[in-house]
Amino acid sequence: MIKMKTSIILAFLSVSLCAGSSFAASFDCNKSKNFAEKTICSDKKLSEDDEVLAKVYNLAKKVAHNKNGFDRLTKDLWDSRDLCTDYKCINDWYDTVFVAYDSVIKTNASDEVLNNIQKKYDESITQKPAISNGDKRKKEAKDYSLYDSKDRAAPVEHNAILYKDTPEAFEFIDTLVGFVRQSSYKCDSVSSFIPMVSSNGFTLACNKFSYKYEIKNNGGNVSVSVDN
Repeated sequence: MIKMKTSIILAFLSVSLCAGSSFAASFDCNKSKNFAEKTICSDKKLSEDDEVLAKVYNLAKKVAHNKNGFDRLTKDLWDSRDLCTDYKCINDWYDTVFVAYDSVIKTNASDEVLNNIQKKYDESITQKPAISNGDKRKKEAKDYSLYDSKDRAAPVEHNAILYKDTPEAFEFIDTLVGFVRQSSYKCDSVSSFIPMVSSNGFTLACNKFSYKYEIKNNGGNVSVSVDN
């Protein structure tokens, strides 16, 4: 259904949606007011994505510890969607926002919530009785060595919202932190790292979302601006 399901969380929410949805967008299409909303309402795939997104968003909002940071992230994501002027931009936006909210859920939800999602997903796939307590899957302890490494230009907060968390991604985050500091801006710890959908760049939030920057590559020239 969606192009990028990054975890069992999105997979389960997608399956649960398919069970009883007519695949309308999550908002009132009669009130759509911009290109993005009208395109979503007119396209089956995007409408399906939007229905899944509504469920993912609600769960992420419920478990988020940093409510102010979550609200700022959501505003940034929706503002970037509204800048889209073609189908590809909107389609790519869903990939980005699913990754962002999936990261919020995985880093903030309790073991009980994650285990319950896993259990319901297993049941929806197998159509068998719930798995026994002895077979219940446990959440593995997260490895924060890359987050806390002394090689980091700035430590990455353990509940940071990261588009990717591969070793290469952490090295790229170090580069972005370097650009921010070269521009005489402050970044003592990294709160989020998200690509900008409508332009060739990234947003970097620092110091528990106290500072937020847009870093763009303009034909080989990197620019850093404060995003209020």
